[in-house]
Amino acid sequence: MNILMILDGEFPPDERVEKEALSLISAGNRLFILCLNYGRSSDSEKYRGIEIIRIRINKSLRNKMQATYLILPFYKILWKKKIKSVIREHSIGVIHIHDLPLADLGIRLRKRYRLRVVCDQHEFYSSWIVKTAHYNTLTGKIIKFLSRWDKYEKKYLPLADLVVTVESPLLELYVTTGQVARNKIVVLPNTPSRTVFNPENIDNTIIEKYKGKFVLLYAGHIDILRGINTIIESLPLIKNAIPDFKFVLAGKFNKRYYDPLKYAQELGVEDMVEYHEWIPLNQLPSYVAASCVCIHVPPSITREVNNTIASKIYQNIVMNKPTIVGQAEMMKNFIETNRIGLSIRESDPADLAEKLKLLYSDPELVRSFENNTRLIAEKYYWEVTSIPFLEHYKEFQR
Repeated sequence: MNILMILDGEFPPDERVEKEALSLISAGNRLFILCLNYGRSSDSEKYRGIEIIRIRINKSLRNKMQATYLILPFYKILWKKKIKSVIREHSIGVIHIHDLPLADLGIRLRKRYRLRVVCDQHEFYSSWIVKTAHYNTLTGKIIKFLSRWDKYEKKYLPLADLVVTVESPLLELYVTTGQVARNKIVVLPNTPSRTVFNPENIDNTIIEKYKGKFVLLYAGHIDILRGINTIIESLPLIKNAIPDFKFVLAGKFNKRYYDPLKYAQELGVEDMVEYHEWIPLNQLPSYVAASCVCIHVPPSITREVNNTIASKIYQNIVMNKPTIVGQAEMMKNFIETNRIGLSIRESDPADLAEKLKLLYSDPELVRSFENNTRLIAEKYYWEVTSIPFLEHYKEFQR
């Protein structure tokens, strides 16, 4: 079966997309990815068996066109022309669309080309998008008012042949509020691959670099919705209590909307922060292993945050590291039920500082959390959690 994945961004890197693509190839399918090219890549290439076709576009122009997707037709026209070309050239049987935008194109092209359509929701898009920084500028608020992503979501997701979501509570939301048939939804948590997140793949030079330090790690997307300010505000409160402390912060951010390094400088704690623009996926397990504790404390202000478990938590589990979370319901319950870390009060730097001092002063507590991760780690590898997803794809061939 020839599958066309649609990705409204560049590829690689995208860990989840890559894991899904490789799993489908291993199951005997031919896999194409149609994605964007901001001028740094060739227009086509073969990568790990994935056949990549790219649309060359200016990144700034893309961002403006994508933000107005539900208002103006230009971005839709661009994608539609290219998707139709790839379908005809490669006899595509399934269109697999990552995230909510472009779902309407898949649905509209399905009948014409006798396709199956998979809508892969990396997050609860309609809830997430309205809280983003670019949708809350003056211009962004106008665009947000005119862009009814909630109506778009409810209109097109029920029409897909399969909807992929990241956790069971989101499945329930799609059934109850989005009227998607339960048998057309599959849960695919963004768990780590055993081939990458393996204790045998550790780079000892990274371990040695942080030896003797108390390292707190956050690696992932960086924006105003990630709780990074809470972490930075806690640093002055632990500066004297944990003298060998280092907050390792990794990920890209847009200074126009949010600059955590500038904020750390304003608070006089820039020496406690070590910033990496990005940590390559193959090195990330080593940074997790070198950490004493990892953290993910996004404000629990959206249904998406309250009903998901971030991929970094699963990564921490298989690398046997405890995690600090906030009040996001599902993550908090998961961490506390399994006794693999601690939770803090929402956006409370003083509470975070106390929890960090507790972990620093009580190595036995840290070891107990690490031991508890070992008890559950095997359940949270991609090779296990992706089985239902692959079974649904097999149904398309029957």
